[in-house]
Amino acid sequence: GSPAAVSGLPGLGGALSGRLTSDVPGEFAAFTSGPMPSQLLVAGSATVRLRVSAVPGQDPNGQAVLFAKLYDAGPNGTRVLPGAAVAPVRVDPLPANGSPVDVTVTLPGIVQPVQAGHRLELVVSTTDQSYANLAGPAVLRVALAGSTLAVPVVPGTEGSSGLPVGQLAAIGAVLVLCLLAGVVLLVRRRRGDDVDPALAGTPLVLNGLAKSYPGGVVAVDDLSFEVARGQVVGLLGPNGAGKTTALRMMMGLVRPTGGSIRVFGHRIRPGSPVLSRIGSFVEGAGFLPHLSGTANLRLYWAATGRPEADARFDETLEIAGLGTAVRRKVGTYSQGMRQRLAIAQSMLGLPDLLVLDEPTNGLDPPQIRDMREVLRGYAAGGRTVLVSSHLLTEVEQTCTHVVVMHKGRLVAAGEVAEIVSGGGETSFRVDDVARAMTVLGELPGLADEPSASGQEVHARLNGVPRAAAVDALVRAGVAVDQVGPRRRLEDAFLQLVGGER
Repeated sequence: GSPAAVSGLPGLGGALSGRLTSDVPGEFAAFTSGPMPSQLLVAGSATVRLRVSAVPGQDPNGQAVLFAKLYDAGPNGTRVLPGAAVAPVRVDPLPANGSPVDVTVTLPGIVQPVQAGHRLELVVSTTDQSYANLAGPAVLRVALAGSTLAVPVVPGTEGSSGLPVGQLAAIGAVLVLCLLAGVVLLVRRRRGDDVDPALAGTPLVLNGLAKSYPGGVVAVDDLSFEVARGQVVGLLGPNGAGKTTALRMMMGLVRPTGGSIRVFGHRIRPGSPVLSRIGSFVEGAGFLPHLSGTANLRLYWAATGRPEADARFDETLEIAGLGTAVRRKVGTYSQGMRQRLAIAQSMLGLPDLLVLDEPTNGLDPPQIRDMREVLRGYAAGGRTVLVSSHLLTEVEQTCTHVVVMHKGRLVAAGEVAEIVSGGGETSFRVDDVARAMTVLGELPGLADEPSASGQEVHARLNGVPRAAAVDALVRAGVAVDQVGPRRRLEDAFLQLVGGER
């Protein structure tokens, strides 16, 4: 049906307020509704009004950056973040005297059935582990400015599922015809497999890939890049950049309207045999909650029709690091454990190309660290990993290469070090800051005068090799402890996409 008018959901009262401390990453305020009396289908963008104020004496430089998320919380404590969607909010100006500022937050659009007994949980945090935030400590007060969370829902009515025998027979005949047509198409597709022998050793090549929808909506526009063996490639871009659409086309789930995708030389189409060489985790995995993790994995593999010996269950479980939890029912898993099980499922058979969409969603910091090692180790054996993520810090620490998309187009691609250092400054940690500034300032070709912060000197080398700069410092008697790019991947990302999120 079409979306109904926005309805108010009671239970998120303004009395539920939280306290945020911006210099302690991860602290948050949570506002929770009462249990749903019946299933609620959320279809669209929820809105809520927040009241934000600074604590006098803890001035956040006149502004605040917050991140809002709407979770589907189950009765057993598990939480699901639909679409891994996050809404960044900037409150500017924010009075230093503690006067509150009301701001309306529109959360990203989702389609999510919220089961009876579940709750909606609005979480407002001071960090999303990826976006630039306040430079100094600050204390904020956050409360709900209104009494409701406005959630767009789709109405429906229950009805009987019984059908007359004649209708069932007609439906059966249609299904048989569809099955026959599918078999014919599959045979034709296999016979007409498009292979480029020159790319047989290349895991992934996108050439002029495009996807548009009726009404002039362009999700992906002339996207071209290549992924080599042994690489861990991060696919980056703001919300709506076209990352997930591109991933779905790589998996043969969405037909492109232009361009081509080749995996090990084979052109990707729905049902292409070469897709068996790809393991994927895109937009969540569905597990049977009453079965164990191991049973779910075995059922999934059985559905592929391939021999059980090819699954390599023991190796996969060892790489994913699930431990004894695989013997428990999935219904008892936390969101982080479900995420790990989904990644283990994508690794079954140890595919040559692993495609993951937000693999660290729902994982705690130790699990994120472990996942970083898992992905690096997986690629170290000659396989390839393509991971889409909004956690820029994790991408910088995990990936060897990055591909940056913006508004459906490619804006940058290359090694992480190249993207980070391009156009940026180089930092030198030295024992004699004043002497180092003099030496670097005398180098020919520098774009600007060097600057200093603490024991570090920063210089825009403008083509001067770092080795030459280090050599000049050492010859002048300056001890150099560390050299590297000053800016982070986050800075490069925001510059490439124009600061949009």
